[in-house]
Formats: sequence, C-alpha cells, structure tokens
Amino acid sequence: MFCLKKMSFAGIIVLMLFLYGCSDNNGAGTASSIPSNSQSPSSTASNGSDSSQTRTVKDAKGQVDIPVNPKRIVDISGSTEELIVLGLRPVLTGNTDMANPAAVTPILKKELGDKVGVAGWFQTEVSVEAILSANPDLILAGPTQEKIYEQLQQIAPTVRVPYGFNAFRGRFAFVAEVLGKKAEMEAWLKTYDERSKQLHEHITAVTKQETFAVIEATEKEIRIYSSTGIADMIFQDLKLPKAPGTPDPDPWGGKVTNLEGLSTLNPDHLILLANNENNVLEQSKIWSSLKAMKAGNVYRMTSRQNYNEAFFAIGKQSVLEQISGDILKHAK
Repeated sequence: MFCLKKMSFAGIIVLMLFLYGCSDNNGAGTASSIPSNSQSPSSTASNGSDSSQTRTVKDAKGQVDIPVNPKRIVDISGSTEELIVLGLRPVLTGNTDMANPAAVTPILKKELGDKVGVAGWFQTEVSVEAILSANPDLILAGPTQEKIYEQLQQIAPTVRVPYGFNAFRGRFAFVAEVLGKKAEMEAWLKTYDERSKQLHEHITAVTKQETFAVIEATEKEIRIYSSTGIADMIFQDLKLPKAPGTPDPDPWGGKVTNLEGLSTLNPDHLILLANNENNVLEQSKIWSSLKAMKAGNVYRMTSRQNYNEAFFAIGKQSVLEQISGDILKHAK
C-alpha cells in the first residue's frame, strides 16, 4: 500500500497520472457510452428478490453475470457516493480521504458511520485481503484495479467500470445502468442540473460577465485548472465565464505554470485551492496585484476538500452550495 500521508497533493497527482494515465478525463460520458448490446437489468431474470438470481451485463471488457439484488457490494471504482444516491450502501469502499487512505472521506463518514470497511484509496493499490474478508456478492472495480482483476473475480462477480476519477458523469451513468438504477440516476442529475442553473442565474445577475479562474497553489507550484473537479463545477455546471488566458488542460484538467504565467490571467473572481497560506502564490508580489484579490473576490477551498468532494455526487452537491454561497456573499 502506498503511504500517501507524507506526500504533497502535487505528489499525489503525479502518482495518479503514473498509475492511471487519466485516460478518462473527459468526464462527460453518459449511459450511451455502454455498448449497445448490453442487456437491460431485467432482461435475463425475473423480478424476484432471491439474491441467488443473476443477470448478464456488459462491462469494460466483456460480459459478466451479477446478482439481480446484490446485498454485499464492494466498491473500489470510486462510485460509493453514487451508490448511496442510488439507494445502495456498500460494505467496503475505496473512497478514502486523500490525506488518509485508511479512513473514508468526511462525507462518507457522515453517511455511513462505521458501517463500511475500507480497502484503501481506489486510485492506488487496494487490499485484496480486506475485500475477501468483506464477503462480497458483487465487486465494482475501476481502471486502476486491472492488475488484480483475476483475483477479484475469484472472490465474487466483478464488474470492470471503464471510468475513473475524473469522469463523474460517465462513471455514474455506467454504474446506474449496470445496477438497474438509471431512473434514479436521471432524477438525481435533473435535480442537480436544475439547481446549478438556478445558482448560475443568481450569480450572473450580480457578476454579469465578470470572469473566473480556478488555481491550486502549493509550496512549490501553481496549477491553473480549466476542467475536472471544482473547475468542471465552475465552468460546466454553473457555466461561469472563464478568464481569458486560461490554458488548455493537461490530462489532469489543469496546467502547471510559474508565477510569470499569471501575467496573462487576471480574473475578476478566483477559486483558490490551497491547504494553507504557505504557498508560492500568496507569498508573491503578484498575489496582491490580482483584480480578484483587490476586490475581495477570492473563494477558498483546500486541495483536500476538492479531491475528496468535487468529483463525487454527494460532495458535488455540498461544494456547489458552498462555492455559490461564497460568491454571492462576496459579490453583493
């Protein structure tokens, strides 16, 4: 198991890129991403509640028989919050705190208490022993678990989810389709998108065409985001204007730059991801000269909160309200 406690968030990002390649960073997949020959959840089984009944679904690599009504789901695909939204509670999860892979995220702690086991962070190695001990009847595994797939398959039916950390909507749609919960997913997304549109109208009524930027600052570097996580929420969900000069994203959704690179980026509003004030941006002369800083339009999140919450269903709802509330409070 990798020890993440001693790594910076920038180091964690590098590790994730190495392990995964971020090949699924578009984040815009829908249920149509599932091959057209997948069978619907009710096509191969009756509507009985016997957990021994199975049906055949299509996953990332082929067909797999899964229980019609799984009772003990192990999720190491990063979909635990989506499962909760769909009315399912896994017995073991890989959605752990970015700063502590031995514990679930604060949101999941609130939702599940101590009633869920931990396999380790789903974007790195997970514990096969913990999965075996959980006695699952279904395992959801993401792209980073390819090396242990055969081991997982020997424990319980294993669905390989083709979407990872960055692809929230694609992952959500795939898992909902596999589990026969498409209607529940669509209802949740409708509510979320309607709330996003409402907040967009509230915000732009005050900010008009003022621009926004999302910057992560550490002790060593800054990264300007244009997609993924909180950036997706600002630019795609809330549809707020992107500051001119925002660079095209790398596979992680942003681009590392030096302080001089900020000379072409001077947003009216700035979402700052920083774990503390000891970072290269806030220690520089450039910081005090930014329009957003002068106007008091800087909205703070920790990098830890961004990675724990802005990529998953329940966390997105929380962050959406927090950031929108901060913007409206400062902009009035």
